[in-house]
Amino acid sequence: MKAQTIASALLLLLGFLVANVAANKVTTCHSCEGSNCQRVSLAKTQSCVDSLDYCVAIYDEAKVVFKGCSLEIPYALRSKCNDNRSCYKCNTDKCNNVGSAKYACIQCDSSKDSNCASNAATLEATRCAAPTAPNSYCYVKSSGGSIVRGCSTTETDQQTCLNDTNCLLCSSGDIRNCNAANIEESSSAGNRFIRFLR
Repeated sequence: MKAQTIASALLLLLGFLVANVAANKVTTCHSCEGSNCQRVSLAKTQSCVDSLDYCVAIYDEAKVVFKGCSLEIPYALRSKCNDNRSCYKCNTDKCNNVGSAKYACIQCDSSKDSNCASNAATLEATRCAAPTAPNSYCYVKSSGGSIVRGCSTTETDQQTCLNDTNCLLCSSGDIRNCNAANIEESSSAGNRFIRFLR
């Protein structure tokens, strides 16, 4: 009986210790500052010092200017986290690789969702990944008999779309759901889409 009581107490203590360790887990965040946030090759992470700390991403319009632990935010950027549109906060590992809430695009493929082709305005725009280009755009593209809509967050993707006669770029910062425009699935190479870029 005494051995059973001791075993039960040890199991209870072990369960408490495991739960306590899990609750005090240190969060790991994507980390960058300034122009380094636009450099894919410099992708870094950092472990937050305090187990109660959380990850943030801070924006200047579409451009990411800081990613890291909240306790590491430079003094000059701290006020941006008073505004949820300029600062994204999250508390799971590497959760801060997202773009500004102001820059959200419809993201779909008509081969998987029939609304994507001609009824995209009924779909909900979702936040894009953090851009590595100075600006973030949405796109709509006709390709292989289907329509694809999404985010264009790298300079390479943006240049590829600009050079493709069946691709349109637009700024969701100017027009919400800008890539909901209906286009023909069978556009020929001679038909250039209207571009919202200047």
